[in-house]
Amino acid sequence: MLMKKLGLVASFIGILASVPFAASWVTQDLNYDDQLQTFYNPDRGFYVPQCIHFTTTSQDYAPYKDRFLQLRADISEFSSNSRWGDSANYSHGASQNLTDEFLTSFRNYLDKVRANNATIVVRFSYDPWYNGSWKYQKGFEMEPGQEWILTHIRQLAEVYNEYEDVITAVELGMYGPYGENHTSSLSGPANAGEALKELILNTDGIDVSGRTPAVVARAFDFDDSGENNYNVTFNIENDYFIRKADSIGKDIYRVGLFNDGYLGTQFDYGTWGSDCSTGICREEGVAWLEKYGINASYGGEALATASGYKKINNVEFLAYEGFRTHTNYLNVQWNNNLIDEWKNTRYHPANAMDSAYDSTAFKYIDDHLGYRYVLKDSKMMDSLGIASDLELHLKIQNVGFGNMTKPRKVTLVLRKILGEDLGEPIELSQSGSFDMQEVHSRTVKLKSTLDANGNIADFENVQYEITFDGTNDVSLKARLPDSLSEGDYAVYMRISQYGNWPEDGNYSCVRFANDSAYFDTLTGANYVGKFTLSSKITTKISSVQKKDFEKISMRVFENSLQISNASQIQIFDLNGMILLQKNVRQNEVVPFEDLPKTKLLLKATNKENHSLKILVNHGKL
Repeated sequence: MLMKKLGLVASFIGILASVPFAASWVTQDLNYDDQLQTFYNPDRGFYVPQCIHFTTTSQDYAPYKDRFLQLRADISEFSSNSRWGDSANYSHGASQNLTDEFLTSFRNYLDKVRANNATIVVRFSYDPWYNGSWKYQKGFEMEPGQEWILTHIRQLAEVYNEYEDVITAVELGMYGPYGENHTSSLSGPANAGEALKELILNTDGIDVSGRTPAVVARAFDFDDSGENNYNVTFNIENDYFIRKADSIGKDIYRVGLFNDGYLGTQFDYGTWGSDCSTGICREEGVAWLEKYGINASYGGEALATASGYKKINNVEFLAYEGFRTHTNYLNVQWNNNLIDEWKNTRYHPANAMDSAYDSTAFKYIDDHLGYRYVLKDSKMMDSLGIASDLELHLKIQNVGFGNMTKPRKVTLVLRKILGEDLGEPIELSQSGSFDMQEVHSRTVKLKSTLDANGNIADFENVQYEITFDGTNDVSLKARLPDSLSEGDYAVYMRISQYGNWPEDGNYSCVRFANDSAYFDTLTGANYVGKFTLSSKITTKISSVQKKDFEKISMRVFENSLQISNASQIQIFDLNGMILLQKNVRQNEVVPFEDLPKTKLLLKATNKENHSLKILVNHGKL
């Protein structure tokens, strides 16, 4: 009946093959809800820290088995000023180039992280065993000196560039206890800014982070007068900032912060200045990260509230600011008291968008650090012809705080449906340039009043509105192989580091938050629907309403077609070139035997400008 209504029934002598029939766009019958499960995705979440004391000689260091790590690498043996032991009987390193043996050990460690299908945040410092030895003695430097630090950064950058797939971000440690850029007389913005600039110049596609926005401002030379007023000009609404940022180019978009004073005070223990007119205050820094850190890494360690300061380390504040700063990682082991508080606090989100969450504050934060994708709609043709194009129109909602911080390959995977089983996967490259980093999270607008210093007047009762819910329209297309056999096929969207199943070992594959049964563990891909492949299907209907089919019909023969209720026929190749155009009479037969033996688009139009489009595989009917 459907074939007859579409005017594709051929009752004539001499046809050489089965008659084609039409396919249609259908919404896939899937569960489009976030299942609220906690699961691993690369480059985001709560990390586990691992401290390693590297030596000048070759050593075998094993990473923890956790999938998301922070390496706190101690290179104190490469600094004459680093000391360990007691003050009366201590050892120290020797300021020198990083040895080949050390660099080999570091590479081997990262190889093992990759083998564990894990990702890692990296920070180096000269603090022995990261235990704060000799800490808080102002004027004492653990570092070997600024020139040695710059030399070590250049040497380390060579390794970083080899492991862009493994390294989530490089935090500029190097200075002070724990590499947190404090206490040491060398750790001010001038030296740290110079070091961060060296790190930026010697890396390319990897995210790097400074400890404070003042360090970032110094690294990019945000000083329009030569009088060290980088604090004032580092404001995204400043005309100088806009011109400067444009001149910097892509590098400004891969630099974020590691905030080891996160949420401890309204100024994050000095991360932000208290006065927007003289320093980089929180609102200015958040606005910078919101725009320029949209795909950069931002995170660190959340702290308990310092005495006498406003409490902002609660889930309600983070559920506002996290979306603006695109927060993607935090230390699961610090601050222990705060982590326990989050785990023991029940969270009932006030906004309707998050109302399904009725969990602990920790779970909400854990699930929302970085990106979190929910498939909200999936449409594709229910039937396709041999060697045709598979097209998908999806809606993907990013409900996480952040966005994908590094580019990944997006491919489509087909698995033939064999009863209750699935056939071997077939991975298809997409023919477009869709980028998963552009599936952005929600945007929020601050509505709270600012005080005279430019800070939020009431941090504990922040008012904001959601201006974009994170739902993105995604279109994908891939050409089906000529060798594909007829039958039903399950379709999966695969987001991976390399896009080369099965050789890539499913490294850094990304899972959606829909039903866990939709995630194919064999391929690391997400189920988005199914279609039928048949040699009888040679038609593709585009943007035509049902009433239009009732006005126009085309009967397709081997080398001709008969037109009813149309005034004009056009025939195109797939590049859009018109091969034939003519006015037609009622029931006129239009030959096209002289046209190329390939796919042809037939378009019939009537006087009311209704049209019918059919894709014919000429020569294979």
